[in-house]
Amino acid sequence: MATRTKMKAKRIGANRQRHIKEQRSGRPRVSKEAVRTLVLVVAFAMFAGFVFLKYSTEIFVSASDAVRVGKRLYPNIRITDCSNAVQESLRQAFDSMMAADSFSFDRAGAVKAASMIPEIEKISVKKFRDRKNRELTTHVKVTERKPVALVHCGGISLVDKQGVRFAVVPGQYYDLPLLVVDAEAAGDTVDLDVFYRIRKACRLLGPAFFPQISQIDLSGGEAVNLVFKSGEAEYVVNPEDVEEKMVQIKKLREKLLEEGSEPARIDMRYHRLAVTSAK
Repeated sequence: MATRTKMKAKRIGANRQRHIKEQRSGRPRVSKEAVRTLVLVVAFAMFAGFVFLKYSTEIFVSASDAVRVGKRLYPNIRITDCSNAVQESLRQAFDSMMAADSFSFDRAGAVKAASMIPEIEKISVKKFRDRKNRELTTHVKVTERKPVALVHCGGISLVDKQGVRFAVVPGQYYDLPLLVVDAEAAGDTVDLDVFYRIRKACRLLGPAFFPQISQIDLSGGEAVNLVFKSGEAEYVVNPEDVEEKMVQIKKLREKLLEEGSEPARIDMRYHRLAVTSAK
């Protein structure tokens, strides 16, 4: 009986020792996994802290500016290829729209803002991120209207190739022909059909002929009055056959310059020239 008791105690002791060994053998594996997890957590915390310290100031400043002006956050806007006056007008148009309806800057909105400025023909909008400071910037490239003539209809303005009127720059000289049009029919655009027909006909008469035209008076409706820079005469023609009459006008001008005579008005609308001498 005593022998059985001893054997049973030995088995219990052996099982306990085996159990302890198994526990000890499993501890290093658990410790390694715990250490690996702890290292990852610490590394992530350090990275998050670095990012926060690097960008928190910029984010806070941008957010503060947005709250201060009552607008949404929007990228930096760079406007190029236009005069300072047009650039300032476009910036004011952007600010006005954003202040009015919390306008979020995009291409459609930029085009709407540009349409408020007559001097702008079109714009292109591209967004890019600066490689140095990673800021989002919007590049607005402006194409200004190029004037083809001055227009007089109560006041002086410029007109582009599409007939759109826009303001002159104070103090700037424009070596362009002056179109005199009916103020009631002018509106925001000018009909340039006669102007283009005259310019096209002048191309066949030499490159120096059209630039000599000082004024094209279209206000009469039924007649076109041409005045040249030399000012020797005023030529009156029908709008319908203005192209054919340009050849005759050139010949008459050359003859008058040779003779040194200066008639005040030459009406070329009829079969015979009606010449009014200068007093």
